[in-house]
Amino acid sequence: MNAPSLPAPAKAGVGPLYALSVLSGLMLGFSFPPSRMGVLACVGLVPLLAALSRTQRLRQGLKLSYVAMLVFHVITLNWTGGYSHGNDPYMMIAGAVTMIAHPLFYFLPLGGYLLLRSWRGEATALGALPFLWVGYEYSHSLTEWSFPWLTLGNSQTYDLARIQFITATGVYGLSLWIIVLNIFAYLALKAFLARRATDGWSPLLAWLGLLAVVYAAPSVEGTVILNRADVTSSKGKSITVGLIQSNIDPWDKWSKTGGEAARTYVGLTDSLLQAHPGHKPELVLWPETALPVYLLTPGNAPLLHFIQDRLTALDISVLTGIEHAEFYPDSSAAPPSARRTRFGERYDAFNAAAFLQPGVSDVPWYGKMKMVPLAERIPYADMFAFLDFMRWGVGIGGWQIGRDTAVFTEKKTDVRFSPLICYESVYPGFVASFVRKGAELITLITIDSWWGRMSGAFQHQQYAVLRAVENRRWIARCAVGGISCYIDPYGRAEDKTELFTRAALSRTLGVTDEMTFYTVHGDWLGKLMLAGAVCTLAAAAVQRILRRKERHGREGY
Repeated sequence: MNAPSLPAPAKAGVGPLYALSVLSGLMLGFSFPPSRMGVLACVGLVPLLAALSRTQRLRQGLKLSYVAMLVFHVITLNWTGGYSHGNDPYMMIAGAVTMIAHPLFYFLPLGGYLLLRSWRGEATALGALPFLWVGYEYSHSLTEWSFPWLTLGNSQTYDLARIQFITATGVYGLSLWIIVLNIFAYLALKAFLARRATDGWSPLLAWLGLLAVVYAAPSVEGTVILNRADVTSSKGKSITVGLIQSNIDPWDKWSKTGGEAARTYVGLTDSLLQAHPGHKPELVLWPETALPVYLLTPGNAPLLHFIQDRLTALDISVLTGIEHAEFYPDSSAAPPSARRTRFGERYDAFNAAAFLQPGVSDVPWYGKMKMVPLAERIPYADMFAFLDFMRWGVGIGGWQIGRDTAVFTEKKTDVRFSPLICYESVYPGFVASFVRKGAELITLITIDSWWGRMSGAFQHQQYAVLRAVENRRWIARCAVGGISCYIDPYGRAEDKTELFTRAALSRTLGVTDEMTFYTVHGDWLGKLMLAGAVCTLAAAAVQRILRRKERHGREGY
């Protein structure tokens, strides 16, 4: 790491530096799904590191970083505004704000890198960069402002052999691997540019050799694992799961009555059973907010009884997305974010999943706990209740946070499963908490029809691949308009549907209660990297302060 720095920029200007930043943003952006060029992430930071090496000013370094991250965000998150479908003003503004503002979060790892480089030199800064970046990614999954959609490891979902080791580390292990590769590639570039001034080709060949070994190692191990993998001959429990993809436009469904939605889904479920008479599901999934009504409130008891009677006649269990409301008998006890009826009653509304079983009157439910910031809930809404006017008026804004994780048990098969809802699937440690609680199968219900054919639905489906591998669990994924599929414990997607089609699927899945190292220990690597980042920055800051005091003391003496 002692190769000389890249040459300083010419006095002509900083245009070439910004060109390097743009190049980094392009490479990172096109490494994410639906692009299959995940390898670009492994060298995507090299141009930015090269640009940063040519400036000593923190302000300019942050500008270069922002440009790179802005391009990265525009490519990967352009779908968030829903510009190709719906044309909702709130969504379009929120999407634009996300693309413009979220790159500022990357000032944490890149700003820390710049400070360490200024205080302790480039070698120390490069050594700390994995801690800074991965620690930042983990920290960005913790608060109500969290948005782990762009975790670097998410770029590798198409390379199944390479991701198998995340049963130990989780997705943060992939991010760490990517950052290390970027550092080695950057050092190889420096060695190449400095080959005439140092030891010729030897340093370059050394870095390239190390780069090749680190790049290939996960793939070699993963190929062995995949060749031995067999999920078709499970000797344990199994369950046949049906998926109903209704292709109802999410922009229109909020105007439909609960009865209309219920008849649609019951009819599609009946058709599924008719189509698979010898392969009848024990459990059928209906997607997120399939029934856009407060199904479990007394006023909707007739609708609930209708659905229960039909499911009893079909002898089938259903996990369905619903709206759920809990009222406060004493309005003064309601949190500031609680909704209010026209009669002044206070209640909390939940984006929920309800488990309906034939012959069972009690209906357990689960309230979604991870919300999309701004779209589903104003972060820390109880502290900032005056921002309630920002609630999205398409039926999904202003949700309350669910109380606790839940695991449901299908009584015929005795299979336990987790009722994940939409955005929750991008939180690796959160998903693992359901498995630690006993889930043998991960079920995921979502909408994913807001954005037309832009990249959002493809990214969301691919991220579920990581959750399946991390926990070695089957995932049954049911989306309103696609992509619905089954993902095996090694990340292989089966029976993938096309976007914006109506489909009904059925598949038998083997389940297990065995847990991976990652499932048991959760985000241990993320926590370790965050602690390392904090300690490194703190130690460097303290040392800098002490040196300043020592220098001032000598000058005063």
